[in-house]
Order: sequence, then C-alpha cells, then structure tokens
Amino acid sequence: MWRRILFVGLVFSIAISLSGTGKRVAPAQAQAGGNLLVNGDFEMGAGEAWPFQDGIPEVQIAPGWRAYYVDERPAYAKIPYHCDPADTRCAWGRPEFRGTSAAEFAYRIHGGFLSQKYFSWNRQHEAGLYQQVSNIQPGTPLRFQVYMQTWSCLPEGEWNNCPTGNLSNQPAPMHTRIGIDPTGGTNPWAATVIWSAEIDAYDVWTLFSVDAVAKASTVTVFTYSRADWPEPWPRISNDVYIDDAILIVIGQGQVQPTPAPATTPAATPTTPVATAEGTPTLPPTPAPTSTPRPDGAVVHVVQTGDTLSAIAARYGVPLEELRRLNAGTLGPNDLIMVGQELIISGAPLTPAPTPTPQATTPIAPTPTATLTPTATATLTPAPTPTATPKPPEEKAAFCVLAYHDANADLTRQPASEALIAGVVITLAGAGGPAGAYTTDGISEPYCFQNLEPGSITVQQTPAAGYTSADPAERKVMLAPGQTATLELGYQQQAEQPTPETVETPAAESETETPAAPGKGLWIGGGIVALLATGAAGYFLGRRRKV
Repeated sequence: MWRRILFVGLVFSIAISLSGTGKRVAPAQAQAGGNLLVNGDFEMGAGEAWPFQDGIPEVQIAPGWRAYYVDERPAYAKIPYHCDPADTRCAWGRPEFRGTSAAEFAYRIHGGFLSQKYFSWNRQHEAGLYQQVSNIQPGTPLRFQVYMQTWSCLPEGEWNNCPTGNLSNQPAPMHTRIGIDPTGGTNPWAATVIWSAEIDAYDVWTLFSVDAVAKASTVTVFTYSRADWPEPWPRISNDVYIDDAILIVIGQGQVQPTPAPATTPAATPTTPVATAEGTPTLPPTPAPTSTPRPDGAVVHVVQTGDTLSAIAARYGVPLEELRRLNAGTLGPNDLIMVGQELIISGAPLTPAPTPTPQATTPIAPTPTATLTPTATATLTPAPTPTATPKPPEEKAAFCVLAYHDANADLTRQPASEALIAGVVITLAGAGGPAGAYTTDGISEPYCFQNLEPGSITVQQTPAAGYTSADPAERKVMLAPGQTATLELGYQQQAEQPTPETVETPAAESETETPAAPGKGLWIGGGIVALLATGAAGYFLGRRRKV
C-alpha cells in the first residue's frame, strides 16, 4: 500500500512540475545597463493584444508608453495644393498606432520580436510617444537613446502605388528627434524639453541620443516626428517605427546643479534645446588642455564616451553655441572623435573671412560693347540661356561600427561594450560596388562618403569568433544629403559542449528557444496528460489483478 502511495505522489509531483514549466510565462527581460524605462524593448505583452489608449481603437500602444498627437493642422504646417486652407483636417490627422512583429515585417524590428509603429496614409501628422520615470534624484545626469526608422513614399502611376515597395521614394522630411523634459512634464512643446538634433532615418534603424540633468524627481522622455510635405505633393506612406529605448544614468553619484555662466549667450528661441535659462549642468571637468590657448580660446580634448551634448552640459554652454564655435570641424550628426579639440569659449576654429574691399574705380567697358550689331546679327540673334543649369545631386553618407553586444540586447552601451575588429562591411549600389571596410575596433564609426542617393546593399561578415543576429545582407535607402548610421552588434561564439556533457531534457530545450505563445503550455499539458494516463493504467491493472 505504501509503495502505491509513494508512486502516486511521484507521478503527480512530476506532472505538477512539468505543468508549471509549460504554463510559465517568461517575465519581461530586465534591461541591461540600468535601464530606467518600463518596456524599453517593446517586448512586454508579447502574444497579447496591446491596450487601446483612452479606448481609441486606432491608438494601440505598447505597455508603459503613451502616445501624443495633433488632431488638426497647425499654422506652421504646409497646406497641400488640393486642400482648402480653412479645412484644418484636409490631408492632416492623428496617425494610427499599432505594434509590428518580426513574423510580419522582420525588417521593421530592431531587436526581439516587436516594435511600436504609427503611420498616416496620405496625411501629414505630428506625433510621438512619451514615458514618465519617477524616483530620480534631482541633479542626476541622464542619457536617453532609442532606435527609429521611417518610411516616406511619393506614389507614381496609380495614386496608391509606391514604386519602391517598402523603401522610401522621394521621401518628405519627417523631422525625427527625441527629447527629455528634466522637470517631468508631459507637454512635448514645452520650453523645458531638451531635444536631440533631427536625423533622417529613412529605411534604416538609426540611433538617436540626448542628454539632460534631472531637475525634479520625475523626468519624461519623448520621441517625435512630423511628416512634412514641402512641394506640397502628398506622400501615401508616412510611417515611423520605434524600438529598443533606454534611459540610463551617466556618471557616478549625485551632481549638484550649476547655473550657466552669466556670459553665456542665449540660444535661439525657436529651437527648444538646453539654454541659459537656469538648466542644471554638470560642473566642468578639467581637461589636459583646459588652459586658454594664445588666442584666448578654451578647448576641451574629446575623451572616450564624450558626446557633443554632454560636453555642452558639462561646461554650461548651449549646444548651438558649441556648434557655432566648432563649425567645420564636426562630423555628420555632431560626430566627434577621441582626441579632437573642441573650442568651449573664445574665437571659433574657422572664423568667417572678412571680405576685401573692392576698388571704387569703375571698370571701363570693353570695346565690343559699343559695336553696332550687323543686320545678320539682328535677324538671327544668338540664343541666350533661359534657365540655370541644374546643380548636381547632393551625395549621401553611410556610417558603420561593430561592437561586442555582451548582454545581447541589440543596444550598445559605450561604457561597457567595446568596438571589435575584423568585421568586413561592403556596400553596393545600383552602379556596382560602392566601397568596403574592415573594422579595426579603434577608429569607428567609419563613414562611407560621396555615395549616390538611392538603394544600397549592405553586406557584413562577422569577425572570427563572433556571431551576429542581423542578416548578412540588407537593403538601405539613402536620400540626397542624408547621413545614415548603422551599429552592428555581435556576440562571442559559445564553446560547444561535448556529447558526454549534454543532458538536456526535451522540455527544457523547448523553453530555451523562443516559441509561439501557448507552445510551452501545450507541451507541458501533453506530458501531464501522458503521465496521468500511465498512472491510471497502472492502478486499473493492479485492480484487475486483485
């Protein structure tokens, strides 16, 4: 009898254990690098329908985030040619917010299986996401980073036909950027919001970054876009995709707010960036070359991890002033290099040349100007050009870097995830090869310059000992004048265990790989049913023998 009870207990113990394994829902993965955001990877709620914000069926938002938008066309927006100026909803409106999955459009996912998207079909829009973060110590320096991608398409032939498929065609400005309100407000148009520079992100995942110092115990992060038709010809596609957002603390310990120097010029009021309006800033950190130069300029030598916005905050200098002082020496999107000297105050590096006064003596006309035209010249005058020659099309640039994605979150942490060497990156355009580069792990990001606008093919070969989650080949659309950036993360190859050491049950190996929602439950339930059937058969057999 006791053996029967022991057997029953063992069977049901195994059954309950396996059933729990099948039913368990994987918790939201903790964000690496001290991410302060909720659901920064947009993976929370996978397998379930995202909630409708305020009960609006067209506004479906990832948990932890909220959407904002402008319902009626503002005065500063351009009016399409076919619209009555009095009709503020003609070709303008709230975009539709949805989630995107890797099963549907893998190229619209930066990491994991889900991303947030919003779009306005044949309509302009102004919209974005925001999230408030509490329990912040005032004076804490913060950095907000997020990947965004846009799609803007001018139709050809049929009004609803995009000739380039899922790639942009003659894209309109989307004004994509991100911001931080260090006071914790939820108004994206408030003067307290500190914004990043606008970056074109057509058809390629682009990293946006902005720094700020918390003024209150709550801060707010924003993403932003405005579909803008300058011609004003309509674009049928006006899409924005958002993924892998982080908010982290930069530096150590509490930083006391320091008012900007009284001599700091005020920033241009039309751009809501960090200004001398009492924005807390980091105290200046002495640099090896902080002594004024002979011309009176104070310089800062760029160190590893520095960004232009962080340097501006450190010295209490408005970002626009820092750009002005260093005009001509900054790379695309405020790109700076380690060891580069940046002027913090004083004379610019490249002062504008002073025009030389011209001689006041009039130049005598040439003799040919007084010749009397002949009859032949009168009858057949020489043709004069009626239009200026079309300027050459502006070239594009494409910047790349490769890094060791140690925590496999597809987002680089510059302080802990180093660049790696040996990754081969090649580009090919419509006219053939467009360049090749092998990373050295030191001088990246490397920028391919003078590229022809249009579609390019990017191929990457991992370095020895590394694997990549990104496809070996991808298509990228470059607009004239655009500088696109691509950060490629790689993981080190794990050593393969010998056959003698591999003792992984089938149920465990199933949980180690991503499965469709409910798959683990089905497997666990099946095993439970099988064990229960066996137990029943055992008892029935014993009863028949008795």
